Amino acid sequence: MIQKLNLNELQIWKVRTSEASVLEECRSVLTEAELKKSRFFKFEDARDQYIISQGMLRTLLAYYLDVSTKEVEIGRHDKGKPYSMNDGALFFNSSNSGGLCVFAFSRDGEVGIDIEKKRQVSNLEDLISRNFTSSEIQFIKKNPADVLDRFFRFWTIKEGYLKAIGEGMRLTPENLEFRIERNKVSLISKKGIFEYDDWVLSEFSPCEGFVGTIVY
Repeated sequence: MIQKLNLNELQIWKVRTSEASVLEECRSVLTEAELKKSRFFKFEDARDQYIISQGMLRTLLAYYLDVSTKEVEIGRHDKGKPYSMNDGALFFNSSNSGGLCVFAFSRDGEVGIDIEKKRQVSNLEDLISRNFTSSEIQFIKKNPADVLDRFFRFWTIKEGYLKAIGEGMRLTPENLEFRIERNKVSLISKKGIFEYDDWVLSEFSPCEGFVGTIVY
């Protein structure tokens, strides 16, 4: 049961996008525009993932807004971040990876969330060198056994932050630098300038084999 969303509170939901039992239910709440978009997906898995993630988002928003799913209006800011057109004081974000989708809701301000399923990456070295600062790379490569895990941790940290501020995924080393110390995440600099933003960055694991970060 969905509880009332209060100030100073975050609510996080997750759903398996491979659950066939909810596919038709989610499809039934989509708008004509969303249904049309779903037909452009070439692969069935990607199409079903879109239908379930978008349908669940619309369903959750309807509960929070106390309206029907058809009355839910979702807009997008200039750089693509979705927002509620029904209630400007309801903030949300979502992410999906490896057949799992998560949603975060807040009434205190913007929120960003990102998850990744830990998996082998063929061009790992290239991704590390292109997307992280020298200090971050040093931390990622400190222990060879932890490289993959730390890569995905930093990836979700950066993407979660960029989604919170509405910038989308624009990773270049000079744009952002974070530090993980005693499992606490800190934003060190943004575009090379020491940063004092009061964002909270919190790591979590939505399921076994996944890493995630929520920023609020």
